[in-house]
Amino acid sequence: MDEKKRTMRGIPLDKQRVWSYFIEIEEKLRLKWFKKNEARLDEIANKVHLRQVPDEVKEELKERMNNYFKTIEKRHTVVHDNAPPLVEEAALHSIMRPVDKQVKDLLYASSINQGRKAYLQERYKIIPEKRYYFPETTSFQYGWNMYEFSKNIRGSPFARQQIIKESFYRRRGVAQDPEWYKEPAKLSPQVCGRI
Repeated sequence: MDEKKRTMRGIPLDKQRVWSYFIEIEEKLRLKWFKKNEARLDEIANKVHLRQVPDEVKEELKERMNNYFKTIEKRHTVVHDNAPPLVEEAALHSIMRPVDKQVKDLLYASSINQGRKAYLQERYKIIPEKRYYFPETTSFQYGWNMYEFSKNIRGSPFARQQIIKESFYRRRGVAQDPEWYKEPAKLSPQVCGRI
């Protein structure tokens, strides 16, 4: 069963051979273009560029930059009398804020393990913004000062509402029975009446 192989420009359509054929054609075209433009490329590569900025443009740029920096300095040097310092003095020497005396006393209040456990539990209750001056780890950055921003967040009027939860479920748990409600009658000879 010798079937004639399909050919393209006299080349069998074996994928690998066709691929190598087109690579050879591309290389030949690139080499032809390079030989044609070799003198121009050599002239561009060896040309000495004398790019100089005129002195007037330099002076104008200097003037604009000086004005820009002066306005920035004016903005940042205005200090209000009651403004807190940008960086607390203690933050330069320590990573953590000072611990309250009541919390620190928990360490020495009871036995070693119990005091340490109570101290760590109390420290854990304090949010990181009040324990550290700056975000110490990358995980702190995700929620840093989150509580300040969340105070101003309002729900969208177009968002989904919990209608069933608000109208059906009780907020205070199970209510007491109303006063008019009586215990159901139990089956007994007196209730049925006729025996």
